[in-house]
Amino acid sequence: MAVEATSSLLSCSSKTHFLFNLRASSSPSSWKNFTQLANFAVKNRHVCRNERPNVSCSAAAFAVQETLEKTRESVMASSAKEMMPKIDKSGRFCSPRAARELALLVVYAACLEGSDPIRLFEKRLNSRREPGYEFDKSSLLEYNHMSFGGPPVTTETVEEADELLRSDEEESAIEAEVLSAPPKLVYSKLLLRFTRKLLVAVVDKWDAHVRIIDKVVPPIWKDQPAGRILELSILHLAMSEITVVGTRHQIVINEAVDLAKRFCDGAAPRIINGCLRTFVRNLEGTANTEASKASKEVPSEV
Repeated sequence: MAVEATSSLLSCSSKTHFLFNLRASSSPSSWKNFTQLANFAVKNRHVCRNERPNVSCSAAAFAVQETLEKTRESVMASSAKEMMPKIDKSGRFCSPRAARELALLVVYAACLEGSDPIRLFEKRLNSRREPGYEFDKSSLLEYNHMSFGGPPVTTETVEEADELLRSDEEESAIEAEVLSAPPKLVYSKLLLRFTRKLLVAVVDKWDAHVRIIDKVVPPIWKDQPAGRILELSILHLAMSEITVVGTRHQIVINEAVDLAKRFCDGAAPRIINGCLRTFVRNLEGTANTEASKASKEVPSEV
């Protein structure tokens, strides 16, 4: 069932819903526009006062272009570095993002099965490998935790659409192989312990968070709970990490929004962001109220 749940989870990704409308990062086009603007300034540097070449104008335009190019290269390099999965010396994932992904996968599968997340996780950890099964660890280097679905992309030719489709299918195949592989081959021991800690927190706080989630989610989610299992699982995971594990809420909210961008569709990332921020505000308000009451109850010295 874990593998079947993996397939279901992948099918919820916005990357699988398209008709020649595949995602595309907006960053390259934005930098292209900035570069074109700088090039335009360089090409038209002679349009200055008295229609004479202006050295300072030309130098400034070249300086702008050079700065944009350097910034573009540094941002692209930084982005590429962030997108690369973090692998330890044993060749396994060691990034907390990977642990949160795994925990989400287990919670989602447990909801579909109606089983206990911790037991399901232990079952996956201790399941026997099929005879002849071999996991290609090179796929971990190609796996991208930061691969998000995006707005529709219109292609001009069938060839371009076919190429985008082929690229997306290859990426989806890598994701399916990694997410369905035995966890001990994919994740470091530290991450597996962190994943279990997250799942224990989710189970401990499940009933309490069900009531809270019912108050903060929009009505349409309440009317379609069966169709929002993935989104609700992200909320449970994030709320439990904040209240039990003690991770800073800014980090948890960002991670939850990224998970929603990666695996959910539509306005889910925005809604999850709003729900969690409301949850944190209520937590802080409750903490301040309790602190105020405690200070009033302290007897004053005579």
